Amino acid sequence: MPTPILQVRDLRTQFAADGGVVKAVDGVSFELYPGESLGIVGESGSGKSMTALSILRLVPDPGRIVSGQVLFRDQDLLQLTGEEIREIRGRDIAMIFQDPQSSLNPVLRTGFQVDEAMLAHGRPKRDARSRTLELLKKVRIPAAESRYKDFPHQLSGGMRQRAMIAMGLANAPAILIADEPTTALDVTVQAQILELLGDLNRELGTAIVMITHNMGVVAGLCSRVLVMYAGEIVEQGPVEQIFENPQHPYTWSLLRSIPRVDALRHERLRSIEGIAPDLLQPPSGCRFHPRCPFRIEKCFHDEPRLQDVAMGQQAACWVMMKRAREEMGADKLIDIRPGAASGVHPGEIA
Repeated sequence: MPTPILQVRDLRTQFAADGGVVKAVDGVSFELYPGESLGIVGESGSGKSMTALSILRLVPDPGRIVSGQVLFRDQDLLQLTGEEIREIRGRDIAMIFQDPQSSLNPVLRTGFQVDEAMLAHGRPKRDARSRTLELLKKVRIPAAESRYKDFPHQLSGGMRQRAMIAMGLANAPAILIADEPTTALDVTVQAQILELLGDLNRELGTAIVMITHNMGVVAGLCSRVLVMYAGEIVEQGPVEQIFENPQHPYTWSLLRSIPRVDALRHERLRSIEGIAPDLLQPPSGCRFHPRCPFRIEKCFHDEPRLQDVAMGQQAACWVMMKRAREEMGADKLIDIRPGAASGVHPGEIA
């Protein structure tokens, strides 16, 4: 196995509130390998974005990282000074955010903002401009020389997101974190952005962490996935393996919620019953048990931990899906292999 480029160990991020402490990230651990595309998936409020912000120490007040390690090339980012972590942000680990309209400065020209990402890390101004033009072309912005001088409001939503990707790639980072980069885009542009990220991942060898609530995005881009619920990782493993054989009821429920092209005329869209728990007062035992159709008495009292369920796959559940499938006679949820007759091609759900 290659050496991980990033190791997150027992990361815990909390927010002080009037009613107590919100455990937004509660004991998250995972590894990221060079050139890998890793998906982090879950509903809103599951802790996906806060995990990413914690890695870069960008947690907003009144939040704070209370414990854990974030090892980047064996250097603990949580122990660095403010100046040291600023050197790493944008240069070694870059992040692109969900809404480029609010991330780009409306009064500065788009090209200059990409330049600025490099100037902040010591690149000469002349070199920065030529590098920006090269990047704008690489992310498939037409007429790059002209768009370099445009203000953000003069660009379409897709081109603004491409400009943000160019900014993230400006210093050739080892890791690019993409936080819901396609949520505000229409389906056609969304597919183009995902294709672009996949191409950049293969061509440049940049490791990508894709944060999303869309399982179709995970199927189309990622090789491995972490499933988060209520601040914890409840399942992780290779994408195809988890899509074929999910072991946690939450993962199973997320996959059942994907609209199937071959069933839309005959079945109602499925959803997960109930709502995510209040992290001020999370339920005892398994945090998913109030919504879980397969819960048993043990789920109410004892919190499960991640355990190996297959080669490279882990889940935190007292009732693994194998038993649930046998009891309910549930068929295989979705086949993501291209051309599979009984399933959905990733491109159809991305």
